Amino acid sequence: MNNVRMPERLHQFPPLAGLCARADAQRGGQPVETCAAVLHRLAYVAQRVAIMTAAWLPSTPEWEVKQALAFHGWIDAQHAAWLYARIAEMREPPPAMHDIPDTRLEAALDEAGAAASTLDRVSVMYGVVRPAFQHAVAEYRRRTHPIADQPSVRLMAAIEHDYEAIAAWSERALAVEREAGGEERLAGHVAAWLDAAGGVDGHATRPAREPKRRAAARYEPAVVPRRDARFSGLFDTSTPADVAYLDESRDPAERNAALMFKRVREMDVPEVIAGIIAERWMAARNAVREGAPPAGPDWTYYVHLFRQMWDEARHAMLGEILLEHHGVDWRRLPINMTFSYKLARHCTPVERHILLYAIEQSLMPKTTGKPYEHRIAVESGDSLSALFHDFDWADEVLHVEVARRCLKPELPGGLGEARARADALWQRLGETLEKEPLPRDDPHRAALADWWTFYVRKVTGHDPAPVRDTHVKDWRPNSG
Repeated sequence: MNNVRMPERLHQFPPLAGLCARADAQRGGQPVETCAAVLHRLAYVAQRVAIMTAAWLPSTPEWEVKQALAFHGWIDAQHAAWLYARIAEMREPPPAMHDIPDTRLEAALDEAGAAASTLDRVSVMYGVVRPAFQHAVAEYRRRTHPIADQPSVRLMAAIEHDYEAIAAWSERALAVEREAGGEERLAGHVAAWLDAAGGVDGHATRPAREPKRRAAARYEPAVVPRRDARFSGLFDTSTPADVAYLDESRDPAERNAALMFKRVREMDVPEVIAGIIAERWMAARNAVREGAPPAGPDWTYYVHLFRQMWDEARHAMLGEILLEHHGVDWRRLPINMTFSYKLARHCTPVERHILLYAIEQSLMPKTTGKPYEHRIAVESGDSLSALFHDFDWADEVLHVEVARRCLKPELPGGLGEARARADALWQRLGETLEKEPLPRDDPHRAALADWWTFYVRKVTGHDPAPVRDTHVKDWRPNSG
């Protein structure tokens, strides 16, 4: 009796790795050629939307919109990279960055990119282009086979998840745009061009006639920075924070206050990086349109710079959070933009990147760089500042690696050439600004007369130690 084997019990585990029901798995789907064609359109739109965020960021005056453009642009850049990588897996020849899947889709994005005001930019980007892209992503998931094309389905789910992170800001920004009475004609014009393209995916019925083109044939991004009327001291070069944080005779709380101010001032760094991205991409695109062979870096270069652009905007946000945590109305301080202004006016994109790299290198030493800044924050007893400067330090180490990946291939002598050229560039900038000084601040938007004393009192409860000379004479910023 003990030798009798009982029948094995069958357990009903879910089939098909849980990806879909059997009935859904037995339906048809799009062939590889169609999938690859639609993925190219999606990748192209994601790339163009990312470039729009960079092209708009410097000249958009509103601080909060700059933050959103930096964050969303990084997301868009990643989406484009993922989509191009997926196409390369699908047997079809992978398209190059500047390959255009549909000239009408190109026209729609050209018309969108020409938006000049913030209200138009919000209306076009968040009211027309992004919803059309999101709809195309959902349609792709609906049309394709859930298992045969599962890698694409997973990618679309990740994109949809990212768009959920964008949605809350988008809805509130569009509400502001509607309340302000934004101009809807441009949004309608862009929507008409997307209709002419058959939508982002090309599947919609196209009208018989195309709209008229309004955007200039050759678009040049506006990279000189702007700030709205809430901000003052835009060209104030007095920098007591850059002196105070290095002065070990000062109270740690005052030195930490200096670091917090340096962080919030960092918005000029994403403005510089955005200009590098936009001008380099536009120059390559314009050259291709004029018949030149594709030249310049591939999309991976831009993805790395978009990440750094977002990191630097995030650092400014950390500064903003710290100052508000200490009850400081930071908009009353001179959040100047002299760094991004002078580089936009007087340097090429590669020269700007060289100077950024020189600053990043200066932030690495333990005695004066990011490890030192983190130690100041810890010694001050401000746990939030210590946390933020811990991550700020980690980000800046990454940015040195970004320079190795992106700047080194641009120079025959590599990063050694970058270090050698940096001093000459700083000297040239100083000489240029002697002949063409920075603009004078608007007297109606002047910062507090003794803003440093006001600020340190607010953060620490006592007056700052005297600061002898607070003007940077060699035009080298100490922020990063």
